Amino acid sequence: MLGETISFIRRNLSFVCFFVAISCAIVIFAEYSDRSGGGSTQYFVVLYFGYCVQNTILNGTGGVLQINRGMVGFGSYLWKNLLILLVVMGIGIGVPLAFGAASFSTGVFLLLCGGLLAIIYPLLLALVGTWPTAGIAGSTSGLADAFARGRHGFVPTFLRLFAGIVFPAVTSFLLIVMAASMSYEADAVFQGGKLNLIALGLLIVSKCLETLGICYASIVLARKFQISEAARPSTGGGFQGTISATSDISKIFQ
Repeated sequence: MLGETISFIRRNLSFVCFFVAISCAIVIFAEYSDRSGGGSTQYFVVLYFGYCVQNTILNGTGGVLQINRGMVGFGSYLWKNLLILLVVMGIGIGVPLAFGAASFSTGVFLLLCGGLLAIIYPLLLALVGTWPTAGIAGSTSGLADAFARGRHGFVPTFLRLFAGIVFPAVTSFLLIVMAASMSYEADAVFQGGKLNLIALGLLIVSKCLETLGICYASIVLARKFQISEAARPSTGGGFQGTISATSDISKIFQ
C-alpha cells in the first residue's frame, strides 16, 4: 500500500502541502504565543486529513478536490476516533499507574507511557479502526462489526499501522537527537525571540514524515474496510456470524 500512498500524494500534492503548512503553522503559533491547545487543534486537523484520504479512497475519485459528497460521516468519524484515543490514553496511562509506575522519575514514567501508547494505539486501530471509516462509506455497522473485521488479518494490519504511526515519530526524534549531538538547538523554532532555521527545517521534515504516515495508515484502514465488506456474504455467515455474541454492544455504538 506504500505505492498507493505515494500515488495519492502525487495526485493531491497541493492538498498535502497545504496540510503540512497548516500543521507547521499550528506548532509555530502555539510556541510563539506561548499558548496551550495546539495539540488538540493539531489532532483535529490530522483527523480531517485522514477523513479526506479515506473519503477519496472509498469513493474511488483519485483526487480530494473531486469529492462532491461534502462532509458525509465526518461527525461520527470525529467522535469515534476521539473515543478510541481516549481509550488508548486511559490504558496507556492507567496501566503504569496501576502497577506503581508513579514512583518512577518523570522521564522514566513518560517514556513508559509513550512506549505503551505507541503499541496500544495501532493495536486498537487494527482491531476497530474501520469503525469510524464505516460512516464515511454510509454503513451503519457498529463497533462489534468493526471488531469482526479487525480480527481477520489482524497481524499485518497492526504492523502496517505501527509503521505508519510510530516510524515517522521515531525518525523525527532521531533527527532532533542528531541535531543536538552536532550542537544545534533544535528543540524550539524560536530561540531568544529569533527564528531558528535548523529547528524550522526539522519541523517541516517531521511534518512531512508524519503526513506520509497518516496517509498510509488511513489508506490501510480504508482498504481493510473495503476488502472486509467485499468478503461479507449477503446471506448471513462469514463476518455476520462472528458478531452475534456482541450485538448489544454494536447497537449501543451505532
